[in-house]
Amino acid sequence: MPIFTILMFNPKRKMFGKGMHMLEKLDEFVNHLRSAVTAENAQFCIVYHINPDGDCIGSAYALALILRAAGAKTAVCGHDPVPGQFRSLTDGIPMDTLDAQTKFIAVDCKDRERTGLTFTNKHYSFWIDHHGSEFTQADHEYVQPNRSACSELILEIAEMLGVAVTKQIAELLYTALVTDTNRFCTPSTNADSIQTAAKLAQCGIDLFEIGRRYTQIKTKNRINLELRIFRKMHLLCDEQLAAGLITLQDLHDENIDSQNSPDLQNINNLFDVVATARITVVIREYPPDNPEGQTRFSIKSFDSAISAKAIAEHFGGGGHLQAAGGFRKKEPALVLEEIEQYCAKVLASL
Repeated sequence: MPIFTILMFNPKRKMFGKGMHMLEKLDEFVNHLRSAVTAENAQFCIVYHINPDGDCIGSAYALALILRAAGAKTAVCGHDPVPGQFRSLTDGIPMDTLDAQTKFIAVDCKDRERTGLTFTNKHYSFWIDHHGSEFTQADHEYVQPNRSACSELILEIAEMLGVAVTKQIAELLYTALVTDTNRFCTPSTNADSIQTAAKLAQCGIDLFEIGRRYTQIKTKNRINLELRIFRKMHLLCDEQLAAGLITLQDLHDENIDSQNSPDLQNINNLFDVVATARITVVIREYPPDNPEGQTRFSIKSFDSAISAKAIAEHFGGGGHLQAAGGFRKKEPALVLEEIEQYCAKVLASL
């Protein structure tokens, strides 16, 4: 079975909540990965998470190139397609043909549910993530919840494998880093983030162009959508809570064709500019047939005393301490009301 529990004490494992979680140091993890890469007929299917963002796409494709350079066959897979804004980075990367002997690696996924229905029940040999999970997800895991982006971990793995980071790999990893840190402005941004950026910069990539293309540029449609959402934003609890809802009608009216549109890149950061906000909530309506649910929620905290992760977990989601989210199988307006009421209680308790 791909998931199991060891009941006796093992120094490589640490108890988290109800389950046992494999904790491996970088050198231990890379030693196992190196053995798999150098084995005969080495091949890897690298799986990124549902509703993919820049970090999981950049990390997954960079890892594919890194393992290929080390001698393995690789392919990148995901339940959802690569978002349009990142296709210029990924379309030119060929995928190898894999067979039944392939090993699966999950990248930037908190747990198996985040891999999507297509990949949930696969046996994972390796797991690389910066979110953290209560339970063991794979044979070998390198999980660092205090890191700002999964791309930081991929660069460490490349360095320890002795694989040269090409300009193409660096562009993928820097795109992952700059998008997940929102131009190095997220609470999780730290010295490791800056050191990773400095190493990637030495590979000759255009920091300005990548940062501008993936975090700053907005079309007229995106600007009009932002104006629409700000006009109906809720400012509650003495303006400590900023919340809003983006409906399918909003997208239609502003000529945005889908939830995967490049025009929705970083839309969950929309209310970060509200000076008085200690909590921000962005609710997005998805089509009714969306398998994860018709309502996506994003919660951010701008106060170290408030855990966005805890709030999201209350509603079945998860994420980082100060940036989290998830899906609900409820009407968007009801989800907005529920989360607003819960956040109001959190603020009142402080």
